[in-house]
Amino acid sequence: MSAEDRLDDLDRWFERERLERVREDAHELADAERSEVELLDRVAGAVGAAVTVGLVSGRAYEGRVRRVGRDWIELDALHPPRRIIVNAQRIAWLSGPLSRVRPTDERHPRLRIRSAVQGLAETGRRAVLVTVAGDFSGVVARVFADHLELRVVKGSDASTPSRGLTSVPFSSLEALWVV
Repeated sequence: MSAEDRLDDLDRWFERERLERVREDAHELADAERSEVELLDRVAGAVGAAVTVGLVSGRAYEGRVRRVGRDWIELDALHPPRRIIVNAQRIAWLSGPLSRVRPTDERHPRLRIRSAVQGLAETGRRAVLVTVAGDFSGVVARVFADHLELRVVKGSDASTPSRGLTSVPFSSLEALWVV
């Protein structure tokens, strides 16, 4: 083997070694970036897609992702058709096309569940709250930092006043929707 052939072999060997280091670095970088991706970043990348959200209570909701907050997901539910706000802290599993990622934009941080509930409260319509202890139906009267106050409605008429107010911490809230 000539000296020129040996130099060519050595060049090929160095090139293979360089490419292998580049591949290893790329894998390490991808792993590091993936370790920063949160579930809601993936859900935010699936806005408009159909997903199924399973809650720790065993209930599941199917719908299209409408909006994603810091600690909640809003779905356009398919059966029956309605808008549902799901507390992300109560999600046990989620299935659907979560291949894209949309991280939180630091200039426009995602709103907390309190803001989503406040939007419902402003409608003045009857809401259904699904909690870890059972379901409640009523009108969201006031929204506080970590809980809401629900005016329990008797019967199907939301205008019928009730004396009972129930405070529901967001930590026990699994989902809610307006009827």
